[in-house]
Amino acid sequence: MASPSDAGGDYAAELEVAARGLLEVSVAALGRLDETVGPGQLRALQALARLGRVNVSALAADLELLPSTASRLSDRLTAAGLISRQVSPTNRRATLLELTPAGRRMLDEFAGVRARALAEVAGRMTEQDRAALLRGARAFTVALGEQAGGAAP
Repeated sequence: MASPSDAGGDYAAELEVAARGLLEVSVAALGRLDETVGPGQLRALQALARLGRVNVSALAADLELLPSTASRLSDRLTAAGLISRQVSPTNRRATLLELTPAGRRMLDEFAGVRARALAEVAGRMTEQDRAALLRGARAFTVALGEQAGGAAP
């Protein structure tokens, strides 16, 4: 196993392989939902849950997308009833996006399905390995938040 002090190269490659299982659980959980929401749409919903009501440009910046791409994404989510679009009361040219109750329910359902799947897999691990995974995942999330220049996601 590569040394954690090797932040690039072999360590990063081993971490990528190790993280595949977590990603597979998330993708499988997304596939179990009745909604036809893809990973990009899920990211947008999660961003809106974290950001609150924002304009398309703010969503685009958060997701690192072009504003036109974020606008098309928000069109699809609006058509699905998962977000609402409203004209900003302070700038008639700006559109504000916000999760609808259906969007919040979908995120809650996704989190529940994913948590149950993670618990099932973690149940096959030793107590020590579960504690180590949790400790490492928390540290990773903090580092991710620091890299983004703000609070952890």
